[in-house]
Amino acid sequence: MISRHITHPQMRVLLATVLLCASEASAKEPARIEKLTVIGINDVHGALLEAPAHKALARFTVEPVGGVDWFAGWVAAIRSEARGHRGEAIVIDGGDEFQGTLISNQFEGRSVVEVFNRIGVTAAAVGNHEFDFGLASLGQRFAQASYPFLSANVFEKGTRKRPPWARPSVLVTVGGVQVGIVGLTTVETHTSTNPAIIANLDFLPGGPFAAQEADSLRARGATVVLLVAHIGPLPPAGEIQEVAEAVRGKVDAIVSGHNHTEIGPPPLVAAGIPIVQSGSRLAAFSIIEIAIDPATGRAAGFAVNEGTYPRPGGPQPIFHTFEGAPATWRGHKVQPDGAVSALVAKYDKQVKTLREAPVGETLVELRKSGKDGSLGNLVADALRSGAGGSLKADFALTNSGGLRIEEVPAGPIAFGTLFDLYPFDNRQVVVTLHPAELRDALEAVLRARKRPLYVSGLRYTIDWDRFSAGRDVRSVPAGALVTTLSDASGKLLCSTRTCTAAVCDTVCDPGAYTVSTSDFLANGGDGVVLPAAARKVTGPVLTRDIVVSYVKEHSPITAELVGGGSPRITVVGRRERQEAQ
Repeated sequence: MISRHITHPQMRVLLATVLLCASEASAKEPARIEKLTVIGINDVHGALLEAPAHKALARFTVEPVGGVDWFAGWVAAIRSEARGHRGEAIVIDGGDEFQGTLISNQFEGRSVVEVFNRIGVTAAAVGNHEFDFGLASLGQRFAQASYPFLSANVFEKGTRKRPPWARPSVLVTVGGVQVGIVGLTTVETHTSTNPAIIANLDFLPGGPFAAQEADSLRARGATVVLLVAHIGPLPPAGEIQEVAEAVRGKVDAIVSGHNHTEIGPPPLVAAGIPIVQSGSRLAAFSIIEIAIDPATGRAAGFAVNEGTYPRPGGPQPIFHTFEGAPATWRGHKVQPDGAVSALVAKYDKQVKTLREAPVGETLVELRKSGKDGSLGNLVADALRSGAGGSLKADFALTNSGGLRIEEVPAGPIAFGTLFDLYPFDNRQVVVTLHPAELRDALEAVLRARKRPLYVSGLRYTIDWDRFSAGRDVRSVPAGALVTTLSDASGKLLCSTRTCTAAVCDTVCDPGAYTVSTSDFLANGGDGVVLPAAARKVTGPVLTRDIVVSYVKEHSPITAELVGGGSPRITVVGRRERQEAQ
């Protein structure tokens, strides 16, 4: 395999050479395309509807962006351009298709699959959130899809036997070229999906299994092999880069997912293999153009995101208009797909009234990130408040991964916004813990390389340097990461005085406190470990409904209500770690 990165003008020259060679090939051989265009999407999370343009795009368009009907229009324009240059385009999805919006969740992803069938998706990875509606529902989606969901590294617990539904790879013919596609699922699935659903499954490091499948596909006649992986590039794990090393020389391109990051510019190339990822919620897509050697049908070079705008080399936002003119792709006008629009309207009609129902308003912008994490504070405060008939508690914990949108702008808040924020059907669980056990739960999330938990009624300090500098955080003793824990009044609940490599000298309050959280965390999600003997009480209300009731009861939301700029989490040390968290 030659995985030489080439620019768009170089691609044109290479394709001209390919055309010349093709004319000299035997007339008995079927005509092959000279370019394979891979359109990569990932982490759609049920986002079938258009949305307001992000602030970074607002100066380029006053129109919304996204919308699966507009994505279908972009796909049509790209396919038209590719076919005009003796090429073909396919759509590959990096996983997490369903979970996240009313228009998807109300139908357990059926709406998404129906639309993707219409667009002509070629293959998808099995993402960790594909399991959220349960294995029975997932089986229904697999049966409904005209494209395969792929995962080569999922096995029945304690075995090397794949579940009956797990398909590791597929071989398809695209324009006379045999294209093999291998799928993978992140090893983080065991901590990023409700453990109760996947208790009987193992998700093993994917590299060796991807390499094995790639070899098998080559043996079966594949001349191009793609990897679609619900696996991300972000540190500290860099999981997809490790996979790329394992498939060096075997795979030609990778469409990734899971981290919700936009890759490029510059392009990410690991082990000679281009890797793309396009953010989340179908706001953008990526393109890999692979030149095909006419003599062998193998990859002869690649170009990544050539011609994308407004950020050359980055994922392409799904514009409707750009700087006042209709969106185009290399001279081809982009228009929404009418048939896809009709499908979306059919489903949206069933949820629109609920989606647009007013709940309350906020006087301030609520953000998931930032120094105060006001959106996380709001949700945590709701969970211990007793709102909507839920259980009251002394403290509350909620995880960053459970909050699926980054901000709620100042103004009216509709039910659909809060659903998009917290789409999971988690239940409230109130656990009785001693402060040392509560601190251990906060640290367990950090050891699992997750973002810190949002809290209510608490303040805590994460110190990356004082006791754990230069060490693997997974092996440091209890108390080495969360060095102080206090309640909102300032009462010290736990404090670390000194640490050795094996144990920390800590002072903790002996009392017991009630802590409200979700069943996801209580069951071990995000790496949380709770004492088996701890008293747990399941509340009568879904956590999302608690948040809805809290917003209704406290509208309008003010800065003072959500913390007033006073951070509940203090992070010290390792600037790069601090920024990542």
